[in-house]
Amino acid sequence: MPWRRNRSSSCRHFPHIAGIWLANLLITFCLALMPLAIQRFFGEPPNWRAFTLFMLVYLLILCWSVIFNDKMAPRVLLACLSYMMVGAVIVWLIWRHGYPDYLPAVLVFTVVNILLYGFNLVRMGALLGGEVRVLMDQHAVNVLPFLSMLMGNYLSTFGVLLICTQYRALALRRQASQDPLTGLLNRRGFMDHCVTMARQGALVVLDLDDFKQINDRHGHETGDRVLEAVGRYLAGQRDLVASRFGGEEFVLLLPERDPLAQQARCEQIRQGIETLELKGVRVTASLGWVPSAREWHFDTLFSQADRALYQAKREGKNRICQGA
Repeated sequence: MPWRRNRSSSCRHFPHIAGIWLANLLITFCLALMPLAIQRFFGEPPNWRAFTLFMLVYLLILCWSVIFNDKMAPRVLLACLSYMMVGAVIVWLIWRHGYPDYLPAVLVFTVVNILLYGFNLVRMGALLGGEVRVLMDQHAVNVLPFLSMLMGNYLSTFGVLLICTQYRALALRRQASQDPLTGLLNRRGFMDHCVTMARQGALVVLDLDDFKQINDRHGHETGDRVLEAVGRYLAGQRDLVASRFGGEEFVLLLPERDPLAQQARCEQIRQGIETLELKGVRVTASLGWVPSAREWHFDTLFSQADRALYQAKREGKNRICQGA
């Protein structure tokens, strides 16, 4: 019969239902890898447990919908909800790790996922309303997934390129302002930081005692380990701006405004360095500090703190001294 010939000839152009849902499974699998890639990019261990659990639940529901339910709506609803869930996780991770350093990429990923949410909600509403019953109907609702995939692919690629570009820019900025051995600010980074922050408190010049002897007796590798340990200790101090100006000299900016609190903080830092656990090496430090005036003149304050440091050295080292 003519209608049968037309129907059979047109059906030959339709993809097999198994191929359609296998493609959906692969798309969901690739999309679910995106949060893992974001976690790895920002230095976090990927959450493989959550990924595996999500894929198992998705696969079980997909198998149920294919084997025990011959209606189209549950399967498409599953795909839409899965894409929306993964998209929400991607946006959350991008905002958590990328804001504000990667703001352009954060905004791109957010806008992309808002648009994809809109496409999926429209499609879900049409399916629940019974407007489309066959997956291959020539209906706008069936065109939406292809449009959303094309748009999401191109815009997400643009977002990834923005992240990579900003990552390179941040890496260059860190190299210019960070000491590579200790991870603290270098002189340039410290000076830039002082320009952009309130500078009430105290300026401290810290010098490790007899560091040359440590290098001569134990080797430069041990000396580097000492500097790294001191850098980790200073970096872990609350509300402390720490920098390495060169060699064994560190410059600190304390937040305390009261002179007695400043003295107590300097003494705490001195004792903390003295108690660092380094195999076969005893490390002590001398500190010179001076309260910062209302008008910030770094060279003047540094000169005063440096003179106080050498006064502490002359008095026997491993002590603190306040500058005039």
